[in-house]
Amino acid sequence: MKRIKLFAGIEGGATKTILKIIDEYGNVLVESATGPSNPWQFNEKDGFKIVAKNITQIVNEALDKISNRSLLGKEIYKLESLACCLSGTGTKVARERLTQEINNIHIDYKVFVTNDSLATVFSAFENGGMVLISGTGSYCVLVNPLDKNFTSIEEIEIFSSGGWGSALGDEGSAFWISTQLIKHFIKINDNIAKPDDINEFSELKEIILEHFQIKSLREILPYFYENKQSDKIAALTEKLAKIASLGEKRTLLDLFEQAGYELAILVVSLIPNFTDVGKDELEIVCTGSVFKSWSLLKPGFIRGLKTQSLLTKFRLVKIDGNSSIGACVLSSKLCSFRIDINLNKHKSKLDMIVI
Repeated sequence: MKRIKLFAGIEGGATKTILKIIDEYGNVLVESATGPSNPWQFNEKDGFKIVAKNITQIVNEALDKISNRSLLGKEIYKLESLACCLSGTGTKVARERLTQEINNIHIDYKVFVTNDSLATVFSAFENGGMVLISGTGSYCVLVNPLDKNFTSIEEIEIFSSGGWGSALGDEGSAFWISTQLIKHFIKINDNIAKPDDINEFSELKEIILEHFQIKSLREILPYFYENKQSDKIAALTEKLAKIASLGEKRTLLDLFEQAGYELAILVVSLIPNFTDVGKDELEIVCTGSVFKSWSLLKPGFIRGLKTQSLLTKFRLVKIDGNSSIGACVLSSKLCSFRIDINLNKHKSKLDMIVI
């Protein structure tokens, strides 16, 4: 009896983890969700063991669901591989450590571990592409066209810019936008800088105090130092974007314009590595909560793109839904098995920029 090949993919990060399993014909058989899967965010020393256990558990539960729905039972299916695209696995050491922990559980399928950006790349592109991420943090990755079959993550040539975290970078991210405004207001509060509009300053200051449920700017310190709450800090940006969209607060309009510029600079830094010869157009997948405010980012983004002259056309697209399907596609590719999936149905146009 011919067994149907299955390929599993996981997209995971600091808050949630999404698993999809597809068959060799490209049909999605099951989708499941669980908690965080960034191994570094667990306080316990064995964070990698915890993530490995959680991943194998969700995979086993998903396989049971597939078997229970099948009239032919469990034996008709064979899970070939699992691609885990997770935040916190950007280094080879982290990838190898988590792979080993999963294999220690005695599974009967291949396991590949890589960073979360590759799930987005293979959700949108059949053969490599660029992804620009701006959520709590910011990061840009480029995978050039692959000219041969590959059987390991290390064979994929990945160029990246950003992704250094809030202490060292993350320019243009939600955390960065919130923090830049807070820093500016602290300087005004300390009489180091003067507000351009005192009424605007007073209104925005009240929004900051209300968001953090504090009475003075000095009380904001625990959110940054004592018990750093990056998500809470980044969440302020959504409120700022709603106010900025009204077009009345110059401080916010300038801030989002600069955020757009910073994100474009991440793209520009990787353009020299773009090797798709003959193409004068670069398609970029834009993902993350900050791109919900694209109209505010766009002027600065264009300004940033104009700092280079190698490319003149940029097609910006967004992924509809999560990127776990890309992890499934990557899973099959790593087994040298091609699945015919229409990736265009998973993305939609954000903008087209010609400079």
